[in-house]
Amino acid sequence: MDMFGGLTKTSSRIAIAAAFGLTFGAYAMSTPANAADFGGDCCADLEERVAELEATTVRKGNKKVSVTLSGWVVKTMNWWDDGGSGNFAVGDKDADLGSRFAITGSATIAPGWSGGYNLTVLAGADTFGILSNQFADLTPNILGGGSTTSTLYSYMWIKSDTWGTLNWGTLSPASDNPAVLADISGTVIESNAVWFEGSGFFLRPTGSNGLTSAAGPGALGGLTWLDFLAPYCPGGVGADCFGAPRPAVRYDSPTFGGFRMETSYGTVNSYPGFTAADASFWDIALFYNQDWGDFRVSAAYAFTWAQTASATSAGPFAGDATAHQVGATFMHVPSGLGIYGEYEYGDANTSTAATPGGASVPNQDVWYLKPFIKRSWNPLGSTVFYGEYGQYNDQFGGIAGVSVCAAGFTPGTNVGAFCGAALGNAVTVTGSQMERWGLGVVQEIDSAAMHVFGRWQHQSADIDFVGTNLITGGRQNINQGFEDLDIFQLGGIIFF
Repeated sequence: MDMFGGLTKTSSRIAIAAAFGLTFGAYAMSTPANAADFGGDCCADLEERVAELEATTVRKGNKKVSVTLSGWVVKTMNWWDDGGSGNFAVGDKDADLGSRFAITGSATIAPGWSGGYNLTVLAGADTFGILSNQFADLTPNILGGGSTTSTLYSYMWIKSDTWGTLNWGTLSPASDNPAVLADISGTVIESNAVWFEGSGFFLRPTGSNGLTSAAGPGALGGLTWLDFLAPYCPGGVGADCFGAPRPAVRYDSPTFGGFRMETSYGTVNSYPGFTAADASFWDIALFYNQDWGDFRVSAAYAFTWAQTASATSAGPFAGDATAHQVGATFMHVPSGLGIYGEYEYGDANTSTAATPGGASVPNQDVWYLKPFIKRSWNPLGSTVFYGEYGQYNDQFGGIAGVSVCAAGFTPGTNVGAFCGAALGNAVTVTGSQMERWGLGVVQEIDSAAMHVFGRWQHQSADIDFVGTNLITGGRQNINQGFEDLDIFQLGGIIFF
């Protein structure tokens, strides 16, 4: 499936779409054969050349089903500073952006009908990603374990050129990445609305310095950015609600006038932290890709209904929730100027939702903007300069109603002083606004199917706390500030 319309560069059209499990072409790798020797036994010489080629290409299981090997390797260099400490780490990208390879194939069933499969595997690598923090710069890929490979997608499909495609297995649901993939700037792997880096770091209360020990956060306060970046749908960090593979059935419609549709139904327990076999979901997404004269337009909308049955950082309540996400890019092709925007809204069913603290959870929303310019200023390929801003509001459902007094705040902080003032005091979160600013540049190298990039990410937290004396019932607002976190990243991606 090609969700990027008329993009012409290899790295944009093929590799970026593949970042989220979409099928794409591959390079057939083989060593050149020597010139044929026409003397002697010509047939033996030909057979030798054929055997040599077969030994250096991906073998087909049979003569009817094609086999394609594709993927990429991505590595980053990362410097971080949380206002009191900092460090450097070299790692991989996290989740479905990590280094991976895919084996895909198809076969003709009848005129207009075909069948095929997709097996995508994440390479074992330490990541600087979602769960990285001040004590563990590098952590295993959140969707797979450290030094071992893990399966990302494993599904098969039957396609009709007239009626569309039916997919089943562990796959990308309709509402996995639709708004994210509407970004056609050519920078979606390098940076998007999902909070891939910096989310796992401990929040540093204003004025605290240093680290206590690798055994605990100590002066850092015990709360992480991730505690305030949990969409109600399982999956996604901050944005891309439902951003993970699921065992499901998905239908993809043909394209009509630039529009196409996907819908899927399945279970959510495949995501880390979910064990309830009866947890299910249903979603639907609508996509649009078209050129309007000199403008290129890519847009997507998705609706998700999800039922969850465990309280984790990935799914903060037991009950059901709905989510809406929409994303769109408008790009002026001659100048290369464009802007991408994304909005998401999540609503927990307050009649059934139950948080760990027994409190109701607020509705939440996300705004993300990325202006960019994409031009060919040098013979290597297109260069993309971009800025980004994201705002993530009230995504603290996983700790709603839970007193943070046990989170390790020291008496030197406002929250810590209140917690220590008298036994029985509790401090809860009543609102949160997390912000991300950033700048970046991506250089495409067309001759090597490669990207090199640099980016800066700045994040800040504004959290509302209320203290309650559980004996008298008295309540008061508590002002607690946190230091900003800066991340500088250099990296490269090579596609194959």
